[in-house]
Amino acid sequence: MAKYPYLNWVIYYKYLPDAGRSVIAADTQNINVSINPSGETTVRTGQNLTILCSVGVPLKTCRVEVPQERSVILEPNQPSEDGIGWYGSSLDAGQCGVFIAQIKEKHDGIFKCSLTPKNARYESYNTLRIIVAKPPVMPELMVFPGRRGERQNYEKGETLKVSCRVKAGRPVANVSIFFGDEQIGLEERPIVYNYNNDSYVIQNATRVLSWTDNGKVLRCDATHLALDRPLSAKQQISVLYAPQPQPTIERFGFVIGQPGTVNVTVQANPRPQFMWRIDDDKVEEGQFDESNRIRSSRAVELGKGYWEITLNIDSVQKSDTEKKYVLLVNNELGSTEYQIVLSTSTEPAGAFSHFYGKLAESMHALGDLDAGSIIGIVVGVLILLLIVFLIIFARATGRWCFAGGSSTRTIGESSDTESAGRYSRSEVDSSASAARRARAKMNFSQLFKRNKDKVSGTDTDTVRTVVTVDDEKIQTSDAPQAVTLNSANPAVGEGGLVYAELDLTQQKNVAPRRIDDDATEYAEIIYTKPEAEEAANAANK
Repeated sequence: MAKYPYLNWVIYYKYLPDAGRSVIAADTQNINVSINPSGETTVRTGQNLTILCSVGVPLKTCRVEVPQERSVILEPNQPSEDGIGWYGSSLDAGQCGVFIAQIKEKHDGIFKCSLTPKNARYESYNTLRIIVAKPPVMPELMVFPGRRGERQNYEKGETLKVSCRVKAGRPVANVSIFFGDEQIGLEERPIVYNYNNDSYVIQNATRVLSWTDNGKVLRCDATHLALDRPLSAKQQISVLYAPQPQPTIERFGFVIGQPGTVNVTVQANPRPQFMWRIDDDKVEEGQFDESNRIRSSRAVELGKGYWEITLNIDSVQKSDTEKKYVLLVNNELGSTEYQIVLSTSTEPAGAFSHFYGKLAESMHALGDLDAGSIIGIVVGVLILLLIVFLIIFARATGRWCFAGGSSTRTIGESSDTESAGRYSRSEVDSSASAARRARAKMNFSQLFKRNKDKVSGTDTDTVRTVVTVDDEKIQTSDAPQAVTLNSANPAVGEGGLVYAELDLTQQKNVAPRRIDDDATEYAEIIYTKPEAEEAANAANK
């Protein structure tokens, strides 16, 4: 060591800086500098920007570095220079802020604030990425060719593939693709590339085409902070398809003897060929029929695959409304026939219009059937009506399958007309046996139920009364009701039953009765022999 005394000094000199750096690193790590805004911030050129750095201890110095500007030491109440000045409360509050009055494009980069706490020998710092917005260039819209190898014409059912690229945006631009009013490509994530502090983005999209997409505009929009309005690239798409079918076309309001016009609009792309067929007569586009009364115009393009053609009738006749009109339309992708119906009636309104249209279609469909088919339909309808009639008849009369459900009818006097006159003794005797057979099937409750009178519509009461022969001879003059027998010696049937009509006579000076109260009451008199007569008859036998 003594031989090389400077060596120890060199080693010590080398060691001390290393130890000092370790101390500085330790001190720096213990002080946390917060910055607001943090991370990165995006501003437009010409805007102002405020940045505040702070720590939890009083500060000795505040130094800031604005991109492409000199490092500046800031203090409170210090006048600003070059648009850069102090911002914050005070150094004792641990704040170090800067106010940039006007952002320039060169300010894009890393901002740095360095803070020196009191009683410290070293600075602590934090950084912020300042992004000065730079507008992108015009979007580039790329459409991939379809089956025909073209970038504008596609067939119905094809998949449209689109890509849109936007360059030179800072930060990256937002790209959206629209097809008509519909945004497409939402399921595709954008692809972003960054180079030389600039970026460009690619957005892809696909869409299956329908014939209704014909004529729609494909548009790519690029929105950006540095733009007041989006940048757009556009292209119109043509979808090729066969003439599209329609329901039966109805035209109303034709007047016999007056000119008539039939307008038909069809959808087809490319342009189709048109021909009218009126019964067996064919009328080409722009030509007359054989009678020179009917003329077809040339089709007029309305745009986006819509075509209109007109059939002019010089003077409408009754036979013109009875003819079958068919418009044949065809192009390279297919053909379609359109049925047209002419009528002198006024056009029905609301729901009846739809009903009338369906009825007209049905009538024309029947017109296309042969005689055998029509006869078969008529016979089928008649058989169906006959079956319905037989079912109703069987149910009403209780026949066939409905016989089991018919109710038991009450046998006996059924109306006032049957009992309005006086029965003779023979009539009573002749009906006795039949009545007894009928009564054998009657239950007790049926004898006292109210039956509807068939003639007068009023109710009749059927009363069963048991009397003896002696009772028949007793007449009370002041009784309100009298029982009158048709014979002095009523016939006695089997079982000792006697039938009689019970007349209800109204008393005088009685209050009027309602119609509903008027009723004819019937009595069934059971004839019972006295015991003496029964004994005499037994002795004679």
